[in-house]
Amino acid sequence: MQRMSSYTLEDLRTRGAPIAMAMLLRAVKSGEPFVTYGEIKKELEQQLNIPSIFTVQIGTVAGAMMDAILEVDPNAPLLNVMIARPNGIPSEGVSGYLATRYRNNELLDWDSVPIERKREIVLRERGKIFSYQRWNDIAEHLYGVVGQQLLPSVPGREHDYTSRGGFGGEAESPEHKRLKEWVSDNPKKIGIKTNPQNAKTEAQLLSGDEIDVLFSSGTSFHVVEVKSRRSNDADHKRGIYQCVKYREVKKAEHAPFDIDVQAILVTENDISSELVERAKILGIRWEKVLLP
Repeated sequence: MQRMSSYTLEDLRTRGAPIAMAMLLRAVKSGEPFVTYGEIKKELEQQLNIPSIFTVQIGTVAGAMMDAILEVDPNAPLLNVMIARPNGIPSEGVSGYLATRYRNNELLDWDSVPIERKREIVLRERGKIFSYQRWNDIAEHLYGVVGQQLLPSVPGREHDYTSRGGFGGEAESPEHKRLKEWVSDNPKKIGIKTNPQNAKTEAQLLSGDEIDVLFSSGTSFHVVEVKSRRSNDADHKRGIYQCVKYREVKKAEHAPFDIDVQAILVTENDISSELVERAKILGIRWEKVLLP
């Protein structure tokens, strides 16, 4: 048995598999298409009280989980396909499962499979995962609990609600308000070539959402979401998808005319490397500033 500084691989597989399955079932319930290796790594480090787990070892956890599932139902969809890189594609650890399931040895050389073919395979398997009805039964059979009961609720720490959607909510934090106003006054410092007079904070969209800061000049717009030093990974992830939403709604407001809308996430803290990659894939620019 291979022993690491503070855990063994066997221990990681045994204790990590139910947590990994719980994270995946939570994603299935909420309609999220995948969970990244980094997200599972961080959850395991916190729950198992392990200072640092090598990301490559998450594959052994995924394998242990999938092997256990297949012992209960040999025809269950390949849930481990939902553990992926930030681009939504799993690593080569899924190759053996896919090759066996679909009797296609070409899939064993996963790195050589064209990216479009990988997407087709992953999309097909996700469809089966989302329509499968026995996940909670299997989780309870294997681990004694329905998967999500193993996960603590980890809300964001950023209070950025003013009157979003018109329903009120928790008061906007002073840190968030300060960063929002700084961005409004300093567009050039985050790469926007315009003047502060072209800025509007808490700009309303027709969807009812509010943009933290909107810079407009003619048919060119910059939508900016800010996350202060109080923010955590959950806040940063939410911020990326808020940017996507605001950008697309702003474009829709002007349809059928084409306009240029750039979306920017401004944070005071670093965001994880996986979120950096995810933001890039989604066309969201990230800028870090740290106010005194």
